[in-house]
Amino acid sequence: MSKLYICMSTLILLLAFSVISQAEPFTTLPSGLQYKDLQVGNGMEAKAGLTAVMHFTGWVDENGQQGKEIYNSRDEREPVSFVIGTDKVMQGWNEGVIGMRAGGTRLLRIPPELGYGDKAVEDVVPANAYLQFIIELLAVE
Repeated sequence: MSKLYICMSTLILLLAFSVISQAEPFTTLPSGLQYKDLQVGNGMEAKAGLTAVMHFTGWVDENGQQGKEIYNSRDEREPVSFVIGTDKVMQGWNEGVIGMRAGGTRLLRIPPELGYGDKAVEDVVPANAYLQFIIELLAVE
């Protein structure tokens, strides 16, 4: 696939998700994590101990809106994978993928205590930042 095709596909998905995301309410977990399914998958369900394989785009949350983009795995052309429930990723991801099905897409709003907390990440993520991620769960293994 050409880089232009990937960029255009990503842009179309983000525009569609922004329209959808305004209409549906978020589910809020006791931890403060908020999520909204943008597309429900029909594959295997993500559970603790299994491996999630996904593409994601992350932003600093600015008053409920997507602010500065912090990362897009599609730019690297490689999906990211992690064992759900481990300390290898932020707690917001561990909680945020549970219950998703492969093929699904979910928007996460992650409070600082489930993200990077009071630690800043270079010039990319400020301390105590709320974050947003769109996760495309490609597979559960």
